[in-house]
Amino acid sequence: MLNFVVAASDISIGEALGNMVVGLGVVFAALLFLCGIISLFKFIAKWDKSSSKAPAKAPVKAAPAAPAVKAAPKAEEGIDGTVLAVILAAVAEKCGPNARITSIQKSK
Repeated sequence: MLNFVVAASDISIGEALGNMVVGLGVVFAALLFLCGIISLFKFIAKWDKSSSKAPAKAPVKAAPAAPAVKAAPKAEEGIDGTVLAVILAAVAEKCGPNARITSIQKSK
């Protein structure tokens, strides 16, 4: 405790208050600077959205599903033809008209 008293007695009250004011000024200036930077983010977001907008394309029409009779191969291993047609229609809708199913097997 004696060291603190000796060290504290070397600084005058005016100098200590001056150091405190400078320190608080630096802290609040840094906070105001950060608030300004953060407030600019809304302009960056608007700029990013406007620059990434592409011209609107015409909606892509889905290819008509092929009739189940033509698309469905013969059912193997007890898979019902109706189930096979539903599977093929789902794959054709998800993957497009160039999708090809090579085999369908029932899980055991």
